[in-house]
Amino acid sequence: MYEDRIEGLPIGETAEVAPGVTVERRCFLTTLALALGSFALPATAKPSDGGISYEDFLKEVIPVAKKLVADTSLAGQQRYLLTLAAYAVRLADVSVPQMRDSGQGAGPGTFIGSNPGGDPFIVLHWRMEPGSVIRPHAHTYGNVLTLGLEGEVRVENFEMMDVRDFDAKGTFKARKTQSQILTTGQVNLVNLERDYIHGFQAGAKGGRGLDFTTRIKERRPTTPYLNLSGKQIEAGVYEASWTT
Repeated sequence: MYEDRIEGLPIGETAEVAPGVTVERRCFLTTLALALGSFALPATAKPSDGGISYEDFLKEVIPVAKKLVADTSLAGQQRYLLTLAAYAVRLADVSVPQMRDSGQGAGPGTFIGSNPGGDPFIVLHWRMEPGSVIRPHAHTYGNVLTLGLEGEVRVENFEMMDVRDFDAKGTFKARKTQSQILTTGQVNLVNLERDYIHGFQAGAKGGRGLDFTTRIKERRPTTPYLNLSGKQIEAGVYEASWTT
């Protein structure tokens, strides 16, 4: 990948990273911006227009997503998800589809539906009542960009500490990698190589949002749910096991 060519450059040197795309290494942020520039990321929506419509969002993002989705490495997935995020944060509100119980809640109050999606991703639309919880679960076949649309939801991400094994019996170590409050316009990323377990807890007003899920591996017959024993082995590291 051409990220390697950039990383190896001395500060101030230039290199062609793709046909017709030349970058100069200045600092990490500048280099990243230049490298992504060839994909023409969208300009920020004007506050006066309330963001772009869902239909316009799909028209803009699908051609770009198709170019990036083939790279399923950690870095490739991260680039794909961050690019989707750059478009998604410009969205105005999205119409609420018919919803059903999510089947992932620790109790009642979590609902899921879908909006017309695109290729290569599908768009799941979720809603959580105040105080409701979606159990931490592993994503084993598709990466996810989660976008907050309304309310306030805490999202926590985890990873297995040792060799990743979704069929592991008994206990293992799980590390909490992210804990954030998701509000309108904020995003959370699930990369199949990083932060691949996530769970949600709604705040006092509940919350609503979208999951852009992109399948890049074979789907498993069941979803592994993370069971935390409550025993914290060290800061951010827990004794855990899988359940279904």
